[in-house]
Order: sequence, then C-alpha cells, then structure tokens
Amino acid sequence: MKNFKLLSVLLTVGLVAGCTSTQGVLSKAPSEIWTSSQSAKEVAFCLANKNNVSALERDDGSRVVLIKNGYGGVAVALTVRPEGTGSRTEVRHEFGVIGAVWKQCIGTKVSMVSGMTLG
Repeated sequence: MKNFKLLSVLLTVGLVAGCTSTQGVLSKAPSEIWTSSQSAKEVAFCLANKNNVSALERDDGSRVVLIKNGYGGVAVALTVRPEGTGSRTEVRHEFGVIGAVWKQCIGTKVSMVSGMTLG
C-alpha cells in the first residue's frame, strides 16, 4: 500500500513536471514553417474554427492558436504572422500526437526543424 502511494505521487509529479507552459512552448524555435496567400486573420480564424479554440492576438500583430491534448497541456502552438499580402505560420510541436486538421488552413510548408528549405 505504501509503495502504491509513493508510485502515485511520483507519477503525478512526473506528469506535472512534464507540462511545459504556453510561454515555454512559444519560446522554442519553430519545428515547421508554412506560408499562405491568405491573410493572418483568415488563417488564424480557420485554425481556431477547426480546433474549437480561440486565436489569441499578440501585441506584435501575430495570432496564436494553441491545440491542447486531453490533459490540457499544449501539444501544438501555431503562431500566424502577416507576411506581405499573405501569412506565415510557425508550428511548434511540444508533445503527443494530435490530428492534423490544422494543416487544411495553413498553405505550403517551406521549412522544417532541420532548417532545410523545401520550397
């Protein structure tokens, strides 16, 4: 019984420690970058709508959409920035596997975490 309680406490601490803050996720380098001919507002609206969340407006004009896992932790953070007449979306993967319905909103992939240009 004592071992079970200890195990429960350790698992809980491990889960809490494994949850990165939203700011922690946003401060990471993007793992993918996508561009779109659609405006940042349009892309952010699509992302928010497809994932039943709100887009957060930032002081720099960007919009952030957070896709959370079943435990409330940020699984993917998408930052949509105006770029020319279109937009640029930076994708930051934190953990877990989630659906990719968000890819229907963001255009063409131009780079990945390795920095290789794809297009």
